[in-house]
Amino acid sequence: MHKTLIIIAIACLVAAGAAWAQSGPTAQQVGQDAKTAVDTRVGTQKAYDSWADERAKLRDDAETLQRELELAERQCKKSEAYLAGQKAKVADLEGRLREIERIRAELEPYLDETMERLDKFVAADMPFLAKERHDRLASLKAKLDDYDASLALKASRVLEALYIEAQYGGTVEVKEEEMTLEGSAKGVRVLRLGRLGLYALGLDGRTAWRFDRPSGQWVREDDFARELGQAADMAARTRVISLVELPVGPAPAKEARP
Repeated sequence: MHKTLIIIAIACLVAAGAAWAQSGPTAQQVGQDAKTAVDTRVGTQKAYDSWADERAKLRDDAETLQRELELAERQCKKSEAYLAGQKAKVADLEGRLREIERIRAELEPYLDETMERLDKFVAADMPFLAKERHDRLASLKAKLDDYDASLALKASRVLEALYIEAQYGGTVEVKEEEMTLEGSAKGVRVLRLGRLGLYALGLDGRTAWRFDRPSGQWVREDDFARELGQAADMAARTRVISLVELPVGPAPAKEARP
């Protein structure tokens, strides 16, 4: 009985060994599987290394894009600040333009009125430097009527004319010229003492006239011919300064002859 069991066990082992031998991998298969595993690992490593390089490149690109984005954001904020500043400047300039237009609307009529008053003043003033003063006022009027002339230039010219006319009131002038007096042309020395008095002295030194502002006429003043000659010499700086008595103010009314 025991022998029979042993024989059966041995037979089973032999059969199992034969079956295992028939179903197990061969050496060639094992080598092929090993080569496949190695190739797979090498391919995987290469893919990993390639992805690592790509990842590094992508990381660098991302960092570059991030820096560019931050720079763009800073530039955008700076541009917004610049824009706000420019808008403020534009608003300020617009306000100035409105103020200039307001000043122009008020100043231009004032300059024209000043010109008219100055023209009337010169016409009613003592008759000295007639051509020079007339030409100056004519030039001033033409400038005020010039559309292309700036408001600043117009105001400057008006102030200049006023200043010159004001200066006449504090200057002394003497010159020789020919005038129509008492109906005939006469050579005279004209003496102007500011706007205090305007006189004409005959070249003979014995005849004299004074311009009477109220009547707008030249009045004979032969009694002051000597004093007028002295004053004319002092104005021409050919005589030492001294006190002289000259007629000023309105001419006295002439007494009616009986």
